Parts: sequence; structure tokens; C-alpha cells
Amino acid sequence: MHLTLRLFFAAPILFLGLTIQVDAAESWSPLACPEVPQALANQYDVVTVLSDFEGGASSWKSILGSQQAPSKSAAEPGSGKEGSGALRVDYEFVGKEDYEYAAFGSGAAIDQPGSSLGFWYRFAGRPLTLRLRITDRSGETHQFDLPRPAGEGWNFTAVDLKPQDSHWAGDNNGQLDYPVRLDSIVGDRPERGYVGKGSLWIDDVALVRPVKQTHKLALHVENARLGNVYLPGETVRLRAEGDGDEIRWTVADYFGQTVADGKSAGKQAAIAFPLNSLGYHECRIDLVRQGRNADSRLFSCAALSAPTETKNAFVGMGCHFRGNAYPPECMDLLVRYGLSEFRDEISWSAVEREKGRYEIPAYGAEYVARAKQLGLNPLLIFDYSNNLYDNGGFPSSDEAVAAYARYCEFLTRQLRGKVGDFEIWNEWSVACGMRGKPGNTPEAYARLIRPAFAAVKAANPEAKVVGLGGEHSAHHFEQIRGMFKSGAAGAMDVFSVHSYRYPTSPEKSDLVGEIRKVAEMSVANGGPGKLWITEIGWPTHADARGVDERTQARFFVRTMALMRALECVEKVHWYDFKDDGLDRNYNEHNFGLIRHQTYGLAPKPGAVAASVFTRMTAGAKSIRLWQRDGAHAAVLQCPDGEQLAIAWHSEGESQIALPNNSQIHDMMGNPIETSSLKLTADPVYVKSPTLANFGTD
Repeated sequence: MHLTLRLFFAAPILFLGLTIQVDAAESWSPLACPEVPQALANQYDVVTVLSDFEGGASSWKSILGSQQAPSKSAAEPGSGKEGSGALRVDYEFVGKEDYEYAAFGSGAAIDQPGSSLGFWYRFAGRPLTLRLRITDRSGETHQFDLPRPAGEGWNFTAVDLKPQDSHWAGDNNGQLDYPVRLDSIVGDRPERGYVGKGSLWIDDVALVRPVKQTHKLALHVENARLGNVYLPGETVRLRAEGDGDEIRWTVADYFGQTVADGKSAGKQAAIAFPLNSLGYHECRIDLVRQGRNADSRLFSCAALSAPTETKNAFVGMGCHFRGNAYPPECMDLLVRYGLSEFRDEISWSAVEREKGRYEIPAYGAEYVARAKQLGLNPLLIFDYSNNLYDNGGFPSSDEAVAAYARYCEFLTRQLRGKVGDFEIWNEWSVACGMRGKPGNTPEAYARLIRPAFAAVKAANPEAKVVGLGGEHSAHHFEQIRGMFKSGAAGAMDVFSVHSYRYPTSPEKSDLVGEIRKVAEMSVANGGPGKLWITEIGWPTHADARGVDERTQARFFVRTMALMRALECVEKVHWYDFKDDGLDRNYNEHNFGLIRHQTYGLAPKPGAVAASVFTRMTAGAKSIRLWQRDGAHAAVLQCPDGEQLAIAWHSEGESQIALPNNSQIHDMMGNPIETSSLKLTADPVYVKSPTLANFGTD
């Protein structure tokens, strides 16, 4: 069902210092949109087949050792993708404590640089995460993450053989020194301690090359909106042009329902569609040439009501307003989405460029001033090491610790009235922002934070100091406990954690249990009872640890709802607001809720979901968490006296009875008319005068 909102606009709308132009003279602007991801098999041409398994397994064999799961590899006639032969690998995971993975390889030589390698595969049993290992001339091993499967049955995968971050042994220079060889294909267990059997078939292992794109769409938009954010009721108008036989387009909402479509014979198309419902919309545009899609682009946009003056201090975003990483307009988009909190930094090395001389760099002064003008509240990180002290390592000497405290005091004093929240370092325990790991122990962090805390409070007694700096390591709890026991407990107002767990859902990974445990441990060791999650997120990159954009959106709402219902959590900063790059296979480029500036800061579904959550829960307080089987709800008390339940099902679907006088909205903010509610993976908002009996039959 699509709801039509009747809206009447007489003039531009001014809110919070921003202007939305709703009736402007016709103006067309060039439009850059990301490519629609094509099936991998259509993105590559075969150059040389290395193994088709028609004549047996050849040199392919299982690799067995202390880290490998027991496995057996053999050619199996008739089991290939086209009914021919394939290599079958049977494996059994026995639940080893440390590493455990299935591995098999051929040692096939690859003589020339610039290659890509691809193959077909399918699983019987629980799928594994696949990686490729290539060993170069020096004996250095390079590991490549392979894209996640598109579905069940046979899948094609491929990877360009370019230098990666993951490499070891040999000369360890990070370069692929040719000739190289196909060392192995690795299948990682689903989770630590996993016990189970399975089988994997591979076929047609080949050197491949990307298909060259020879025909592209040129797109324009009428009266462009910042970040493609429109008011409900507006009409989006696009022009598409390309050297083809036909241009087709389809518009769908967040839930995948087609709301408009069309096609135009020839090289041009005029596209127009009204935004009759709130939320995320995307228009897929295909250039058809000789019966095939020569180019496909995705225009994404949002239909959102103008934000109100009400702020929600619980929801924040990670940002990077330095250099050209984030355009200043990202702040305007934060406001447009109804967000008021963000996390950023002005680094120590940028402030103290020569010993004893302190100056706020221009980029820092500019973004802080812009934030103040727009009514935004920054959380500023005091980071990282400074080459003037301790050789760029973690500040451990008396001189470096004192210098760091002076840097904290200077920034706090200079920014008083503009910034009131400060975090001491970022992920110190994993050596973030320092050379190697010199002295970054719990004891060293405690020595650093005590004088820094005193310096901040001397400069601004009302400032809030966030300690711990987002502890994030395999020894999570030990590091936190050690820091508190070493004297840091009294040197912070709240403490922070970075609770990454992607691609696993917040429910399956027991995010609630982890946060409760760490809060209890803090109190038991003299630390604060309140915490901030200053980083958490699910990136949308293409490999097995990424999630699709719709999953990212629902995980945002479910994570925020779970944390909002915990008394110990004061604030959550999602990492991050914008995609940091364009590499679809790199996690760090795909954490954002909006797209890279190359694509006009257009929304992913998560940006709209974040806006709706922020508006719906502004000023709310925790009542309780409710759970039954896979159904969950965070029940909150709203400032208008009514109660709000954010409800979903993490494993399937279930029906739930609704209280009388309930108002229900979907994840995009649209009202739903129903007397009973089906819970799915997409959360819904249920509001009623009382939800005391919510979830009871």
C-alpha cells in the first residue's frame, strides 16, 4: 500500500538555518550515480582456464596442518556447473580454540602481472567465508577476501590480483613479485568454536579480465537537492541519455515495491516520479543495447519532512571534517536528517607543530564554527601521537604525557562555548595513531588520562570527558579492567566502547549482554556507571563481512533501539555518516549511511532509517526490553506522556496483538493501518498511551 500525503507549499521553507527550495525555475544539473552491481559472472571475460576438472583433480589437493580443518579433495565427474566435472572438497570443523579453516590449492603458476582470478563454487551445508591466497616469487603470501555469494547454488567469484593489506612472510614488501602461484583457497569457519561438516565444489578456475564498458549513461536532474533529499509530495525529474536502443527505468521504495516505471526507445528518456510516501526511494536506469544492459545506474533519494527544533542527543554520527574527506555540506545534511551530534577530531600533531606552540588549524576552526552556527554538538577526540614526542609513539615519557595534557587544555579552553564533550584518544589498545605499539598498555593509558582529565576540567569545569577512547581489541574486557585498576577510573565522566560485530546481527552477537557486562565491570572497578558507544557500524562492502544496504538500515534501528532501552548507555555514535571512498570491496570505504561525494552525498536506506529513529525517539526514556523467541521490542517513555515500542523479529516472522488506540509507523515513517502486527526483520514503531502489556496475547 502506498500512502499519498497532500502537502501545500507556497514558498521556500526555512528551518534551522537551511532553506529548502520547493518551487524554483527549471534548472538541470549533471548527475553522477553509482553503477548498479551486476552479477560478477557478467563483469569478467575468461582469458585462460587453469582447471576445469574434466580430466581429474590434477595438482589440486587439501592442505592439512595444525590450523587446518580435516578435509579431502577429489575430482567428481558430473557435479560441475554445466554437468561436467568439478573438484569436491569435504571438510569437518572440530571446534579448535584458535584458528581453524579448510584449505586446498593447486600451486598453479601465474606468470604475468595484471591478472584477475575467478571460479565457480557451491556449498552443501553451512556456507564458509572464502579467501584466496597467492604466494609470490619471494615466498610472501598475499590474502584476498572474496565477494560474498549472491545466493544459493552455483556462484561465480573473482578478484583482481593487486597488492592487499593482508600479507606475510617472504620479503613482506606488500608487492606481488611475479611470477606468483595459486597457493590455496581458504574456507573460514562460520564462527569461533564451530563444529560441523560440509562440502564445497569448485569449477572452471580461470584467469579472467574485467569487461570493458564502452557505452555509458549521461544523467541530469532538475532542481537538484542537497544529498537528493526532497520533501514528501515533490516530483523527481531526471534526464537520461546514452548510445543504445532503449532506456528503461524502475522506481522502488525501501521495501522493494515498484512505485513507477517506464521505457523510452532511442537514446534519450525523460523520467519523472512523485514521492508520495515518506522514506527511501531508488530509481534504476538501464541503457539497453543489442538486448543487453550496456550500463545501469542507481539514483537514490529520500522523502523527508522538514526537521523540527527538537534534538535527540542520544544519536550521533562519526565524521571526518578534515582536508577534503567530508565536504562542509555534510553538516547541513546532518541537520536535514534531524541529527545534532557528531564525533570528529583536531589532532595533537596539527595543533602543536613545534614544541610549546599551540594553534588550532584552519580546518578545525572552520568546522567547529560551522557546527556552532548550525546548532550541532561535536564530540572532539584528543588524538593521536605527535612526532615531537616519544618518536611518534604512544605518549609514555613524563615530557610527552605533560605535553599531551597541555594540548588537551589548550583546545578545551579555546573551544569553550563551542565544544563541551571530549574523548581521550581513540582505540589506543590496538595502536591506533601511533608507531607500532610502544607502551600502549592499560597502565600507560591510565598515566595519560589522569593529567589530561585534570587539564580539561581546569579549562572548562562543565566539560564532559569520555575515557577509554573506544577500547577495541581481542582482549576487550581485560584491557578495560586493567585501565580502571591502574587509576583511570576517577579520571573520566563516562567511558566509551567500540562494539563492532559486523556482519553478525546485534541480537545474535548479544550486544545487549556485552554492554551490560562492561558497564557492570566498570562500576565494580570504581569507574562510571554510564557509557557511550562512540563507534559501531555495519559496512556495505562486497565481501563476506559486508552486509547489503537494507540490512545496514535495519541493523541501525535495531542497534539504536536496544541501546536506547539500556539505562547504562547515554549516547551512540554510528560509524560513520558518509562513505569514505569508492572501492566496493574495501570495508573502510563503505561504512557510511550516505554515499561518497562523487555521488552527490545521496542516501543509502540507513540514512532515512536513522532520521526516522532520531525523530521518533527524541526525548524518550527507557522502560524495558521485551523478548520472546526471536521477537524483540524496546519500550520507551515519550515526553508527550505516551509510550513507544520499537519492535521486530530477528530470525523470522511472528504475529503480535496490539493495544487499543495504537499508532503504527513503518521503518520509513509511514503510518500503517492494522489491528494485528506481523513482526519482521524491519522494525516498526508502535505508540500508545500505555504499552504495559505489549507482547502478551
